[in-house]
Amino acid sequence: MNLDQLKNYDSTLEQLISSPKGFESIHTLCDMNFLSESGLTFITNDQYLKRFLAQENAPRVHVIINEKLKEKASLLKDRVLSLWTSKNAPVAMAKISAPFYEQKVRTINSWHDGRQSGSASVDPSAYVAQGVFLGENVSIGANVRLHAGVVITGHCTIGENTEIFPNVTIYPFVNIGSNVRIHAGSAIGADGFGYNFEAGIHHKIWHFGGVHIGDSVEIGANSCVDGGTFSATQIGAGSKLDNHVQIGHNCRLGNGVIVCGHVAIGGSTSLGDFTVVGGKAGFGDGLTLGKACQVAGGALVNCDWPDGSVVAGHPARPVKEWLKGVAWLRKESLKGSR
Repeated sequence: MNLDQLKNYDSTLEQLISSPKGFESIHTLCDMNFLSESGLTFITNDQYLKRFLAQENAPRVHVIINEKLKEKASLLKDRVLSLWTSKNAPVAMAKISAPFYEQKVRTINSWHDGRQSGSASVDPSAYVAQGVFLGENVSIGANVRLHAGVVITGHCTIGENTEIFPNVTIYPFVNIGSNVRIHAGSAIGADGFGYNFEAGIHHKIWHFGGVHIGDSVEIGANSCVDGGTFSATQIGAGSKLDNHVQIGHNCRLGNGVIVCGHVAIGGSTSLGDFTVVGGKAGFGDGLTLGKACQVAGGALVNCDWPDGSVVAGHPARPVKEWLKGVAWLRKESLKGSR
């Protein structure tokens, strides 16, 4: 997309810094964690501005900021290819994501099996049941087992010795490592739950980032791992997800993470290596938990926690603090019954 096309999607855009000659086009959309040379990213608040400025030697990108951040534009002068303001940058992101989605995802042939066109690659040692659909440019490794009803859409890679059980659906641009097990009914790479509101309309953010699943991961039945907005949601090697688990878009789970049943993790939240999450716990979006944390069942996490934290309750607090609070409440509540 050329820069002069941006105003077709947001008429409020104002260009503050012009791009150098030869950089008048946008290669892709990108998020703060994975900036891409000549890509376009969005800075919607002070938190994202700080994160952007903290990145040293980052690729130079085009940037759209919220109009309220205009007074801070000088901080970005030497860090961007071009700079624009929008009256509502989140809505601009939603609208501009649509043509990039159309270009990357809508052009995939999802109607004819890739084995018919010759674009799908299946190792001769793989077991593929009847009723399996493989999209274009799908690659299936050695000794993979695909059960009946599995749908693997375009541009996906399945590593060796992986087993995918009945009726699993895998959306485009999902890369799955070796020795992975995904149980029946799960969906990998569906659109994240991302909408930005304006004038009575929830404007959809179109997702095309896909998912990356490391080696030796196991995902329980009827679980969902949403695809990333513009870069991949990541599940680290050796992580284990129980049944009925929801992993939001752009989440990053480290290696060896354990997530028990009915847990819901909001978009762009990160869990460090070997963190353990008890059943029915919930997480807000954009949070960061360090390595080897423990989250009690039913806890609701609404802030960041460092390595080794053990938290419980609503909102989640250090477990000893939470237990003291529960004991105090019980003691106070019983006073009137004596």
